[in-house]
Amino acid sequence: MKKKNFLIAFAVIFALCFSMVGCAAPSTSEPPKESDNATSGPTEDTSVSARPISTESNDVENSAMAQEGNLETTTYNLNGVEFKMILVEGGTFTMGSDARAQGRGTQVGNQAGEHQVTLSSYLIGETEVTRALWNEVMNGSHRDDDLNYPIASVTVPDCRTFVERLNEKAHATGIIPADKNFHMLTEAQWEFAAKGGNKSQGYTYAGSNILSEVGWTSSDGSSVHMVKQKKPNELGIYDMSGNVYEWVADYAAPYSTEAQTDPCNTIPSNDYIKRGGSFYYNDDYRFTSTYRYFYSATDYTIGLRIGLS
Repeated sequence: MKKKNFLIAFAVIFALCFSMVGCAAPSTSEPPKESDNATSGPTEDTSVSARPISTESNDVENSAMAQEGNLETTTYNLNGVEFKMILVEGGTFTMGSDARAQGRGTQVGNQAGEHQVTLSSYLIGETEVTRALWNEVMNGSHRDDDLNYPIASVTVPDCRTFVERLNEKAHATGIIPADKNFHMLTEAQWEFAAKGGNKSQGYTYAGSNILSEVGWTSSDGSSVHMVKQKKPNELGIYDMSGNVYEWVADYAAPYSTEAQTDPCNTIPSNDYIKRGGSFYYNDDYRFTSTYRYFYSATDYTIGLRIGLS
């Protein structure tokens, strides 16, 4: 009986720990390695060496969120590093684009299979995860003058580790309540927010029909840019078109045309999904809110954005 109780307790603890990192189920295969199709470039620090967890209290906004457990737009302060999470109220939208899937371009067919998706409310990062926040959570070593740039050259396993450690620190410092967790965004959450959520104006890109107003492309130079330098979208979110691609939690797969509620593809495959386009390209189709690129490697054009729910 003692052995049975121990096994049950272990299973519950494992499930709770896993729920903090996003929707992706554990795979029995090794994490994907960088392959020959990855663009060479400057390598970001992805060290995951442990650091002590601070127990100091943070600002008033953090404390209110921790006590109430409500989802509302909040600026968090983790040991001096501020980052803002914006409320995306739940709703129903059409995911994918059959029309764009018929166009020309690399992997445009991945958008085929329009379907209705209903999402619960959640918070999303106002910007991509910055080097400042990555440094704080992962013991990184980026210079002070580089901290307002998005982190890049990270793999999906790196991102999962980041989220696990961010939750450890956030719970220990009390900036989020025990029933809330940061996580990688699901692909549906990413697309709904990029389109402007319930405030959507139907733009082609995240916040405009003119790409140069909202997104950094290779026309602006082949390098990453500081966050929040272009116009935000309808929800006040920056850089969802351009700057760096953003990993999402789902494994890559064609869409199902069936209506879904809070979907996330947890079936392991050889590829993950990156969204939003990056500064390395200027092909307009890559920056739309529906474009999805299946990829297994990483390079200096890929980062992430986080959610909270």
